[in-house]
Amino acid sequence: MASLAKTSLLLVIVLVTVSAYLRLEHSGIGCDPWPACYGNIGLPAESPSAAGTYERLLEEASEPLSWATPLHRLVASVLGLTILGMSLLSLQQKRDRLATLALLVLTVFLAWLGIYSEGLHSPAVVMGNLCGGFAMLGILGWLVVRKPASTRTKRSRLHFASVAALLFLGVQIFVGGLTSANFAASACRTLPDCHGSWLPGAEVFTAFDLSRVHEIGASGMVLGGAERAAIHKLHRLTAVITAAMILFAGILAIQAGRDLRIVGIAVIVIVLLEFTLGIASILAGLPILGAVAHNWLAAVLLLATLKLLAESQASSG
Repeated sequence: MASLAKTSLLLVIVLVTVSAYLRLEHSGIGCDPWPACYGNIGLPAESPSAAGTYERLLEEASEPLSWATPLHRLVASVLGLTILGMSLLSLQQKRDRLATLALLVLTVFLAWLGIYSEGLHSPAVVMGNLCGGFAMLGILGWLVVRKPASTRTKRSRLHFASVAALLFLGVQIFVGGLTSANFAASACRTLPDCHGSWLPGAEVFTAFDLSRVHEIGASGMVLGGAERAAIHKLHRLTAVITAAMILFAGILAIQAGRDLRIVGIAVIVIVLLEFTLGIASILAGLPILGAVAHNWLAAVLLLATLKLLAESQASSG
């Protein structure tokens, strides 16, 4: 069971990374000429001549996707088998049945999205793919890093700080997904403000509306409004708060003693790298590799924060 969980975790990390590359490449991140090409995803989803599904859209996309799409399918297929194996073992061993059932449901859900979805035309589909992938990453990460059950009931400040950091990180990943789903990566190209503004306005609620389908112009370009800058500004704001919470938890871990010091340092280094990469990507004009690395580091940061939470539980007392 443990070896299957570790194998599945590695596969999910690859899957989340490749999925981010496919999504960002198809949305036009770093395309030529930038940013005029950003958001050119083809005909409206309801059009009879549209590609119809996310997979077909990817097949018709640029040359770099020719290697990523088969890899994504291969990894997803192998992952499905390892998750199925974990589910059968959990039933046999009568342990972790809820976790493996959740993984199995997420696997079926993501497979359904890939086959029948409207792809980047629908924010709900983008968020379903992103949140589903990170949910699988979180469940598998916890199964791998968790410590044996302890009878201790007292929780330390580090434990509560780790829980808070994990919650804020989840919110940040969600808001980052909304930024991508609304093609808002280029909406704010100045730092630290967003073209003279700092806080999101009421338009941000439009970005949270997952029931809509993007309006597509005659040229195949996604049409957007003030909600793009609003969700981008919210992403920056939550990034600052999340980074502060994780840094606080990491400092507490360093102060807690030698056993937690390495984990605390690792968490601090990763969150600083992620924050710096976000700034550097904006200054560099949002290159595709920087955007993919930003997604990958978010996955690594999630695992590191889960590790910190597991270690804080084991050291509570």
